[in-house]
Amino acid sequence: MKKIASQNMITVLTLCLVYYAAYILLLEDNCLHVSISDILAKTHHLELREHLIVLGLLPIYIASVIFGSTIFALHLASWVRKFLCRPMNE
Repeated sequence: MKKIASQNMITVLTLCLVYYAAYILLLEDNCLHVSISDILAKTHHLELREHLIVLGLLPIYIASVIFGSTIFALHLASWVRKFLCRPMNE
């Protein structure tokens, strides 16, 4: 039972860390210029049609960042789990 709890704890901690990183990327301005405010600031000089296309694709961008970070976190958690459980089994 302890092993299952520790494996689930690794998954939860990894998800929290990766979600926090995605939160920072989406909401705070940084050197990567991938935040929502940076994207909206770059669309102000576009034509109306292009501006509306970018605004329409923005929810898809946000969803792909969130779901991509979930997939990455689960993959990373399984890697960490394998890395930590290997010494315990030997």
